[in-house]
Amino acid sequence: MSRAVQPSLTSYKTLFLTYLGPQWRKATLTAALIFTGIGLQLINPQILRYFIDAFTSGNSHKNLALAGALFVGIALAIQGVTVLATYFSENVAWTATNTLRSDLVAHCLTLDMAFHKAHTPGELIERIDSDVDTLSNFFSQAVIHLFAMLSSF
Repeated sequence: MSRAVQPSLTSYKTLFLTYLGPQWRKATLTAALIFTGIGLQLINPQILRYFIDAFTSGNSHKNLALAGALFVGIALAIQGVTVLATYFSENVAWTATNTLRSDLVAHCLTLDMAFHKAHTPGELIERIDSDVDTLSNFFSQAVIHLFAMLSSF
């Protein structure tokens, strides 16, 4: 009975740098957009608090309208930042996973004939494409959802 080889942290780092390293600018921009979105989400409840306090204390309608407009403006900015963050994370994920697909196909082409006799071409294509697509979905959405959940605490 053979044991499965456990990848080391160094191999994960190498894999990460190989596929995401060339896109560090886009990845950094994505992170900045995510944190900007989180910051904007923290501002809107404060504006709402001000609006409620101003209304109950009988403040002028001008201040209430300004607070309302600011609330709507920031809500729209949050949506815009979220769209941009999603766009860049999808772009990074697709670029990284397309490179991974290319490397996997190149690897499959170097395997011996016994391997290719045991597996049909359709099976190999399905395996490469569906596994890499799952990784792409993870890369593009997991980070955004993780930060969104963290910001709700």
